Amino acid sequence: MIIKYSSLVIFPLMLLLLAPESNRQKAAFRAHYKGMLLYSEAHYERAVSHFEKAHSIIPDNYNFNLSLALALSRVGRADEGLGLLQKSDILLRSGDPDLAQKESTRYFLKGMVLLYADRAGQALQPLEKSIGLQEKLGDPKRLSIYYNALGYATMLNQGGSDHGSDTLGWHYHVHRRDLIRSLGYFDQAVKYDTKNAAALYNYFLVRDTLGMEGMKDYYAQQDSAGPKPVGELPGNTNRTLEFTDYEELLFLLDLSGSMVMEKVPCMGTTRFEVMKQTALFILDSLPEATQLGLGSIDGDCWTEPKAWDAVGALSRYDMRYRLRFLVPNGTTPLLERLQASPELFSDDAQTRKSIFLISDGANVCRADGEDICEWASRLSSRKITINILTFLDATESNTNAFAEYACLADNTGGDILYMDNYRCGYEYFGASMVEGCLPRIPNLRKVTCWGRAYQNLWAVER
Repeated sequence: MIIKYSSLVIFPLMLLLLAPESNRQKAAFRAHYKGMLLYSEAHYERAVSHFEKAHSIIPDNYNFNLSLALALSRVGRADEGLGLLQKSDILLRSGDPDLAQKESTRYFLKGMVLLYADRAGQALQPLEKSIGLQEKLGDPKRLSIYYNALGYATMLNQGGSDHGSDTLGWHYHVHRRDLIRSLGYFDQAVKYDTKNAAALYNYFLVRDTLGMEGMKDYYAQQDSAGPKPVGELPGNTNRTLEFTDYEELLFLLDLSGSMVMEKVPCMGTTRFEVMKQTALFILDSLPEATQLGLGSIDGDCWTEPKAWDAVGALSRYDMRYRLRFLVPNGTTPLLERLQASPELFSDDAQTRKSIFLISDGANVCRADGEDICEWASRLSSRKITINILTFLDATESNTNAFAEYACLADNTGGDILYMDNYRCGYEYFGASMVEGCLPRIPNLRKVTCWGRAYQNLWAVER
């Protein structure tokens, strides 16, 4: 029985290891995606299992390392997580256009791993480094998350102070001056994002504890802050401009029937119309020097695309005209269009090139049996980046589609935005782990454990 049981466990793993590289890649990205969903639902043990599977298949994937490191800290394995973060440093490449953002994220996650391991004092330095890098990069939402974590770490660090804990170890002590320092960080967090519920909670809890007058205007701002629809565009559509810093930019647009049949609920109009308006917004925001091309994903397998214009072939006026009068037609032969798309770029090896893919579906054509992950790996050698905007919900039912998107973006150095109908805005898919790091401080009460000489002492309940 022992032999039979072991075989059942080992056999699927052997099949996976012996599978073609492309199939293993897709399995890794599927596992990572499922891990992210489980982590967001606080199923940390199960999330670790999926992250470990993804990491075992592609151990040098930077994002897999970071996700697994953070998840390990939630199940009491913080030292393993810290080891992964340390090793991930060598996976960064000096020519990576997202190098600064990746470094900022890594420092932040190191701080969070230490926080989850109750090592708040050690968390301060990496959190401060993450903020220093992020201040140069911008992104108010991330800065709000980072400052909130720093405020939390500053308060919880009091366990290592001269008056750290009571003699029985039932609670940690915090001095008034340290509460004020934490309040300053929470204040920064709220200023950067008045929708950050954890930062608001922490901010007002400390203010109330100190007996200071509250700031009710922050509550009022919550109703008006955040991305709001502007006409037929999400309020944070300018995020898409971060995908356009290239000399040659090819719009590859999904014209499948689902794009016009499905609506963006929070916008009250079709995905197709939001896509068109987003593309027009980008067009009007680009510098004149950017060379543009246009391709469509429509028809069916082996059919000709309706739009297939080489980079630089269309004037701004012609491009705007073509975008306004696109018509939905057919399915999603995604891989076929991707395979042909490099022909629309110039042969100039010095220009930075990118495909901006906007879609709401997964590939429906095998394209001579080639795998989409394998193709993306080869495309990376041609220095063509794929950035993706999708209207699919980030849910388990779309695992296969997001696994393909992740293959395309990760293998070519790109990124993914998705339409979040809850927030009614474009959100970074890979940022969900960071966005889940929103610690809230415990209740505080004034104490006199150290005698009347210490009048400004509060207890943080353990």
